[in-house]
Amino acid sequence: MKRITLALYATFITLCTFAQGQIQTRLQSRPEIDSLIRFVKSQGGKASISYHYDGRLHKTININCHLVNEQPPTPSTGDEKQDTQNMAMHKFRLTQSEKEKGIYDAIRNTCKALSNDAQEAYIWEYHRNGMDSIRYAIALGQYDDSDAIRSYQNQRDIYYDNAPEILSFRYDTYSNNPNGYWKGFGSLRYDYAPDRDYKKITEFRPFNREEYTKQISPILKQKGITSRQFYVYHDSTYTFADKKDLDDDFTIRVNSITPKQQKSETRGTVYTIQSKELADSVLSQLVNVTWNFLENNPEMDFKFSPDNNYALRGLTELFQHFSHERVPSFYHIYLNHVDNKEFNILVVEGTGDMIIPSEWLILKSWKNGKIDYNKKMKDITPQQARDNTRYGRMFIKRQFTPIDEMRNQ
Repeated sequence: MKRITLALYATFITLCTFAQGQIQTRLQSRPEIDSLIRFVKSQGGKASISYHYDGRLHKTININCHLVNEQPPTPSTGDEKQDTQNMAMHKFRLTQSEKEKGIYDAIRNTCKALSNDAQEAYIWEYHRNGMDSIRYAIALGQYDDSDAIRSYQNQRDIYYDNAPEILSFRYDTYSNNPNGYWKGFGSLRYDYAPDRDYKKITEFRPFNREEYTKQISPILKQKGITSRQFYVYHDSTYTFADKKDLDDDFTIRVNSITPKQQKSETRGTVYTIQSKELADSVLSQLVNVTWNFLENNPEMDFKFSPDNNYALRGLTELFQHFSHERVPSFYHIYLNHVDNKEFNILVVEGTGDMIIPSEWLILKSWKNGKIDYNKKMKDITPQQARDNTRYGRMFIKRQFTPIDEMRNQ
């Protein structure tokens, strides 16, 4: 019976893999962009790729590049072992510098090539005394009329809107660089949306949480995975302290501005894996099942980042859904790792404002500031839990029109 069950589950995953494709096919980016992504990854860089639906489908790609100043080798110390280590480090830095420069050049060359095919393009470069500033804004694709493109200007930056494909690149030399190592930073963004018109929020398909949960549950209940839960409650009787950055008590807070929520509940389930091999396998299965679910549930509000992994000690988002009801609801899946030894998948859902305290690794409940820790988590202190979640913290204020109000307009 066990072999039959495993065989059926393997068949299910295979069918999911086979079924996926329509969304990805519709959002296939240009060959030049795909080539750039492959090159960036070959150089050890990261190309962040995400898919989302906000009335029409989008594929968004973000690529960053860092340039560094040339550093002379460390002077000889007379210690053969130390000098060998210093020279090895110098060669490593040179190699990394060459790779970053290669990514920078590839981005610029891609922008130059695509600007020749653009409906509209804006290019601005400034080079003086070692200070460089570069701006590319490129609107690509076919339009029904010449009025389709909207452009906005902020000083030297131009932003295009309403184009099927928009490519932008911004690079600046660091003006304040006390240690002299980093030279400059650049960011590229590509957004592709094949559909011309947006659907109204009232036409969105609702999130079928029961179906999605049913599909991912077998994956998260495999042997080698443990789970625990936490609960967060907040109402208007509690006021958050005004803290910033790493001193904040929360890894994520997503607050609604309008309408302001008088009561919010967040329920989290933490799935913990001790093996990287199993963690990678589970993540691959989650990606396949999520693709299958999205293909079978089109026109649903979502954001999906299938290339994300356990890269941060904070939280990396894999999947999200947010509703626009009068009392908004949310559903998110995050990834986390602790020293590349413990891998966590965090499923968070609830209503109102989403609140994830920074001690979620050992949390049992947080109710208006009153904390109850999970007594089974004895090997980690609250401070260690905070240290393992401090990266990638996020605070967002979210304003929206409830869908029931829109129906009455």
